[in-house]
Amino acid sequence: MRYVNISYGATSFSFIIFSLILTAPSLMNHEIYTLSSVVLLLFIYSLFINISNSLLFFVSVNINHILDPLRVLPVDFPDHVIAVSWFIYTGSSSLFAVLPAVFLSAFLLDDPYILAMGIIWSLFSVMLGYIIGSAMFVVFGSRLSGRRTRATNILRNVGRILFLIFVFAIFEIILYNANIVNGVIPRLPFPYSYFAPVFNIQSTIFFFHGPLMEATGYIIAITYTAASILSFVYVNKKAFYKLLEPTARTQIKGEQHVKANVRSQQFSFFSKDLKISSRKSQNLVLLIMPIFFVFPTIMSEVLYAPTARADPVTLYNAMVAFVIVTSSFYSILFLVIEGSGISFIKALPLDSRNIIRWKIPAPTFIFVVISVSMLVAISIKIVMGFAFYLFIILDMILYFVSSIVYNMNRLYRKIPDTADTVNFYSFGGQIAFITTFAFTGLIVGSADIFSLMIQDLLRLSVYMFFVVNTIVGISILLILAFRYGILSYRIRHEDGPMLQA
Repeated sequence: MRYVNISYGATSFSFIIFSLILTAPSLMNHEIYTLSSVVLLLFIYSLFINISNSLLFFVSVNINHILDPLRVLPVDFPDHVIAVSWFIYTGSSSLFAVLPAVFLSAFLLDDPYILAMGIIWSLFSVMLGYIIGSAMFVVFGSRLSGRRTRATNILRNVGRILFLIFVFAIFEIILYNANIVNGVIPRLPFPYSYFAPVFNIQSTIFFFHGPLMEATGYIIAITYTAASILSFVYVNKKAFYKLLEPTARTQIKGEQHVKANVRSQQFSFFSKDLKISSRKSQNLVLLIMPIFFVFPTIMSEVLYAPTARADPVTLYNAMVAFVIVTSSFYSILFLVIEGSGISFIKALPLDSRNIIRWKIPAPTFIFVVISVSMLVAISIKIVMGFAFYLFIILDMILYFVSSIVYNMNRLYRKIPDTADTVNFYSFGGQIAFITTFAFTGLIVGSADIFSLMIQDLLRLSVYMFFVVNTIVGISILLILAFRYGILSYRIRHEDGPMLQA
């Protein structure tokens, strides 16, 4: 229960920050139309969040057979119990994505009508999201709750990532130029601005002035909310009784032959880490979180560059921040994802250096994919020699692997051999992030500063800077690899006696 409350609080707080940051620029500049467009985007975002959360909530309840004990009890349970649980633990948090913007707008514009209408439409968006999500479960529930193949898991995870990137793109676009949303969401003409569901929120909140127009706005909003309540009563009952339907379970008769694929230990760790890291939404968020922190800084260098031809050293220094943040996140994340499986890994007849060595490829692979994608996106705007792009990605990989080798070895030693599970608090919670950032910054940043000093003292060209930086990166990686026994021939030498024993 404590974890649920912490998760709810963190989600609500992030929604509040997200809402306030998006609306602040247009409020400060008194750009009412831009403000109305941004608030409409927040309502649409809240709607999609509620649709997704309600659908996943029903699917999770169905897959985990949470209501199975109720089927055998001679008691009629109220059909709104699922809806109330969803609203308390999930749905109500989406209100924090909209209401802060509404409160701030009403306060700064000194208009209580905006506040009242914002609250009514917020409740409507929650109800509509739940209705659509539960209706999708009623129609597609059997397929969604069925056995998931590898292809469906991949598509589901890709969809999550694309949605997160879409939200992040909206966030960045509005921060750089809020007026862009005016072209994306044009003001609808009458009668669509009055009666088009969801899209009429923009007009009814911000552009209905005078007693008659405000009364019309109240009537429209209350009518839609009342209609959503009636629809909720009908659809929720259908979804609840679908959950209570007995699930068909197939019984396997006779012998069944299963083909097992025998993989190498290295590849088994690699595929396991990739699957586990993308299985949960929070892990996916953490995987792409470094982009949220660093990409705005990199894009500001690109978007506001005076010319299309960029300095490769400047671009590399901007990418160094991405290396530091990503290595720090991934060093902790790819140990935490083991969860209760850490006891199994600790019980394996393997040296800790083997385990760390085999856990490095998965985060490195993800880092390379993201880094290459970022450089490709940057290359659309920036003109630079292809050789410099190769040097940048090579040096990024060298310093990423070097820092993650050090951090994973340092963190793995903190896990007791008798540990049943591992989480962020196993390493000290926020202190672990701070210290990991510090060590990573020391490894990567000091090497970058050293290369810059050599370039400045010897008056080296840009090309020679990358040559020096690459040599330094290879040297650091070799030193750490020998220090922690990561090199393969040393591992084999130490594994021999252990396996014989």
